Amino acid sequence: MDLTEFDRDEILTNFLTDYIDGTLGRAERRSFEEYLANNVKERKFVRKAIEGKKALSQLAEGMKSAAGNTSLSSLTATDEH
Repeated sequence: MDLTEFDRDEILTNFLTDYIDGTLGRAERRSFEEYLANNVKERKFVRKAIEGKKALSQLAEGMKSAAGNTSLSSLTATDEH
């Protein structure tokens, strides 16, 4: 996998996290999207990160449904269901 600026810049990585979580303010979001518009590699990385977050959310929902009323926080990788 190619390195991106997210691998080199902690502040940019924090923006990435907040962007994916939807917690950036309007001006910050606009600025970050402008940055992405000018940086192809980072834009592709963000797209993959968003897709990964959606996939993990769907997996968690599936596990939650399969576990019934069992709290996911009490499950371990070795639990049988």
